[in-house]
Amino acid sequence: MSNTYDDPLRVSYQLNAASLATAAELATYVGPAGKQGRVESISALVTTGVTVAPSVVTVNDLANTVVGGSLSVPIGAVDTFANAITGNTDATLLPADSPFTIDTNGGATAGAANLVVVVAWF
Repeated sequence: MSNTYDDPLRVSYQLNAASLATAAELATYVGPAGKQGRVESISALVTTGVTVAPSVVTVNDLANTVVGGSLSVPIGAVDTFANAITGNTDATLLPADSPFTIDTNGGATAGAANLVVVVAWF
């Protein structure tokens, strides 16, 4: 079966209790061979209270030249959540056969969240 733009292979990438308090690459992945990816959604469920400032979670190519999507995780207690459908534009596709990262800017002074990123590969 060939995955097309209209009928992509959707893959969910999950990180449990990822720290939002330090700017970092939280994880690095690579998509299916020969497929480019469109970030469709990013979700966060706070597991440790986010304090002082929101943190931004981004999905980028390895060189950080393409931002496939981003989500601001607000200040909040455990079980606060944020979720967003991303732009889904062709200008922000993750390149085929290249690693991509899930990053945080570390805006909060404390906090962690379960993160789920859905990428459509075609």
